[in-house]
Amino acid sequence: MICQRCGSMLSDMSAYCSFCGAKLPNGQNYLAYIGEKIKDDSYPLALPVNSILAGQYVIKKVLGQGGFGITYRAIDHRTGGWVAVKEFFPDTLAYRSGSTVISYSGERTDDFEYGKNGFLQEAQTLAAFMNNENIVHIHCYFEENDTAYFAMDYVDGISFDKYLKERGGTISFVEAERILIPVMDALDAVHSKGMIHRDVTPDNIYITGSGVVKLLDFGSARYSLGDKSRSLDIILKHGFAPKEQYTRHGKQGPFTDIYSLGATFYYAITGRRPPDSVDRLDEDTLIPPSKLGVQITHYEEKAILQAMSVQPQERFRTMAEFKKVMLSDKALNCADNNNSAPRRRKRWRLFSREDDHQEAAAPAVMASDNWICQYCGTENPRLSVYCKGCGKYK
Repeated sequence: MICQRCGSMLSDMSAYCSFCGAKLPNGQNYLAYIGEKIKDDSYPLALPVNSILAGQYVIKKVLGQGGFGITYRAIDHRTGGWVAVKEFFPDTLAYRSGSTVISYSGERTDDFEYGKNGFLQEAQTLAAFMNNENIVHIHCYFEENDTAYFAMDYVDGISFDKYLKERGGTISFVEAERILIPVMDALDAVHSKGMIHRDVTPDNIYITGSGVVKLLDFGSARYSLGDKSRSLDIILKHGFAPKEQYTRHGKQGPFTDIYSLGATFYYAITGRRPPDSVDRLDEDTLIPPSKLGVQITHYEEKAILQAMSVQPQERFRTMAEFKKVMLSDKALNCADNNNSAPRRRKRWRLFSREDDHQEAAAPAVMASDNWICQYCGTENPRLSVYCKGCGKYK
């Protein structure tokens, strides 16, 4: 614990500063949170319950453990509120002695330090999104026990994966869109800062009790470490990972997250995990959702399938572009509903008058803001991005 008046480092059990005599904030309440340390036998590598981190966070439960870290639920003794604390603990590179994390010797020591630095850098980047309600809020990040931690909002809700299972494995496209459009916006904000998520899957999207969608568990540090230690397979989510994530030197960018989000849409509305992207290289066995009986428009399906293109250059370049095409059918219907019948008749009369056909043809496009396909010459609605005649992109 750190004294807020003089900055001295104090014992975790201190109620008063032994250097300046100041009463520590919430001292009595803080002591009440601390009990006997209890080891959770289900997670033998985790810190015991009632361990204290940063002199502030009292661990109360182990939420889970993966190959690269352990997540705890803890009480922030200063506010009395719940937080989630993530600990950097790659179990193939380190072990625990008491509370201290010790890296194995040799090359794995370098890998551990590399991963730890990436973990902290990721937390620092995410802290910049504290005003985005769809990205989990990072409270602080710090080093302790010879490893790294960050504290974030404890999200009281369910994962999108569990949400789907509770509804029989699938939901309608309309419902999937309602949940995943906020994820699109969150990823667009992340991409604008030069960062990519790299692990967009149904189990990393949470829905709170109040209905707010949260994007969790960015995979940047894990993929950086996996790339360095050549252990990519243990961090890939098969069916959701694009082909560039299967190679150590595959170029990644926003299009990487676009593939994963497209796969998440596909999984939500079909109930089927997409085939692995690398298995689609020789023969693409991905079945369009409409062929599986899903009620979906042409634009919506085409957006999902383009997002899931095996080759990165064939996908959308930005999340905003993906969203625009996804919503273009709705925008077109809205525009058609707002157009009056006389206006539509006037537009077509421009084409029917032989005496000024040449002169009127160009204004006809401008009057409605429609566009002419450069490949086949078909006139297309102004809000569409694919030609209805030949299917080519605008």
